Amino acid sequence: MTPLSKPVTRLSPVTIRDGGKPRQLVVTLKGEFLILRLHGTRKEEVVNLEHAFFGAVKARVFQEKMVKGKLRKEKADRAAATRRFLSSSTRARNKAAKS
Repeated sequence: MTPLSKPVTRLSPVTIRDGGKPRQLVVTLKGEFLILRLHGTRKEEVVNLEHAFFGAVKARVFQEKMVKGKLRKEKADRAAATRRFLSSSTRARNKAAKS
């Protein structure tokens, strides 16, 4: 892999609205930093690559936990619905047996 020896700037396909005007995101890799800015502006946001990496890992883990929690909740809801159905069926059988 080629080492990063000089700054590399690219215009990304991502469009962000800035004051109602859509602008493309400009990404620069410079040393250990990721520099983000909107095309046609001078305001830059600088992110350390290490922090960006760990932020991405945290976001992925959080997303996986959310999905896992939703699946767990759906499974619990199905089990509760089954218990309600079975208990109502049992009540109906007991009522019919008494008659």
